[in-house]
Amino acid sequence: MGGALVEECLEIAIRCRILDPGKTIADGWFRGPNAPFGTFSAKIQMGLALAIYGPQNHGRILAVKDIRNAFAHRFLPLDFDHPALMASLHKFAPFLKGSTETNMKLIFATGCVVQARSLMEDAVENGGKVMTPSVP
Repeated sequence: MGGALVEECLEIAIRCRILDPGKTIADGWFRGPNAPFGTFSAKIQMGLALAIYGPQNHGRILAVKDIRNAFAHRFLPLDFDHPALMASLHKFAPFLKGSTETNMKLIFATGCVVQARSLMEDAVENGGKVMTPSVP
């Protein structure tokens, strides 16, 4: 659920940064099988391209995607203590290296809320601005 929250907030932040082509066209960009920004990965790349966040948060959001995908695409049960998640958790929360903290699920959930809040703050800051395209 944390990954879904971050993805939804990222989409809102992107929509606040681009010109509004109308609901039908914008939904076509983000919804459906052929939507160019329909995947979390595509939204993450667009977020970086629009300077919604810098390299450090880019890495954290990629880690959120990787952790979400690990849970979504695994046939066997998985929990946050699984060694396969440690590399992504360390990218998401670098302070964990050498830490004695053991509640990785809480760290992930809290970090997702913080990341989502940051994305929403960007959306509020940049939403509603009149943007005029510049054509050379």
